[in-house]
Amino acid sequence: MNKTIILLSFVCSFALQANTQTYNNAIVSEDSSWATLVYGLSAYNIPCYVETQHVYFKGDSSIASVSYKKVFSSSDRLHENINFEGLIREHNEKTFFIPASFDEEYLLYDFSFEAGSFFEYKDFRTRESVSLYVNNVDFIEINGFSKKRIEITASPDAEWIVDTWVEEIGSLSGILYPCYKSFLDGGVRNLLCYSHKNELIYVNPFYSECYYDSVGDITLVQTTEADNYNVFPNPVSDAINISCIDNTILLIEVFDNLGRRVYSQTHNETINVSSFSKGLLLLKVYDANQQVSLFKIIKK
Repeated sequence: MNKTIILLSFVCSFALQANTQTYNNAIVSEDSSWATLVYGLSAYNIPCYVETQHVYFKGDSSIASVSYKKVFSSSDRLHENINFEGLIREHNEKTFFIPASFDEEYLLYDFSFEAGSFFEYKDFRTRESVSLYVNNVDFIEINGFSKKRIEITASPDAEWIVDTWVEEIGSLSGILYPCYKSFLDGGVRNLLCYSHKNELIYVNPFYSECYYDSVGDITLVQTTEADNYNVFPNPVSDAINISCIDNTILLIEVFDNLGRRVYSQTHNETINVSSFSKGLLLLKVYDANQQVSLFKIIKK
C-alpha cells in the first residue's frame, strides 16, 4: 500500500466561465485570488454565522534561501482589513505552506498522487492524522488547457467525496481548506469563486455571488429539494428516477461538479447516469409553473 505523509494546514460542485487569457498551471501566482464561503452550523444544520474569505498572494519572502510568496486574506467586502496567513511555495507538483506564527513547512497539495493510493493527512492545528484514499485522478479541460483533477475519499468503497482538487485552482473547499471535512464538524467551507488576472474563471453553481456576509443570504441560496418531487436512488450507479406529484416536469439538466452541463432531456423522468464520472452531480428540474428545483446527487 502506497503511503504518503501529508501535513495539512488550516482546516476548521461550480461553473467555469469562458476565458481567452493564457496562464500556467501554478497555484502560487500573484495574479490569482480565491473567495471562500465560511459558515458555521447550529442545531438542525442552520447557518449561525457567515463570512467570505478573500485569499491572495502578494510579495516575496525567503527562509534558508528558499523563496516563498506571502499569503493574505480579508473577510470584509472592501478588503480593507488584511490578515497575514503565512508563506506559500510550489515545487514538482507540490504546494507547501508555512502558517503564520509557525516555523514548520507543511505540504498543502500534492498533484503527483495516483489513483488507488492511500495517504495520511495531518492537521497542524489539532495534530490529528487521518488516512485518506485517492479515489480518482483524471483530466478536465479548462479554457483550452488540460488540468488534473483529484477526488479524495475516506476509503476505496466510500461513496462520500472528502475533497476535490483541481490543478491551479486547488481545493473546491477553498485554497486553504483541503480535506477540512475530515477534521472539523459543524462548519462549511465552499469555494465560491476563483479569479486570474482579474478575470472570473470559476463560479460555484450553488451560489450566485462571490461574497456573502449574511446568514439570510446563505439560507436563501441553499439547494432546495421540493416536497412534491421524489428523486431516487441517491447515491446512484445506473439510472435515477425523478417523479413529481403534479407531473409537470418539462426539462431536466444534469451538471457535473465543475458546473458543466453533461446531459439534458425533456419529459422523460428516468436518466441513465452509468456513463457519468463518479462524484457530485447537480440536477436542475424545470416545471410548467416556471419553477426550478435543484437536487444534489452522488454518482457511485
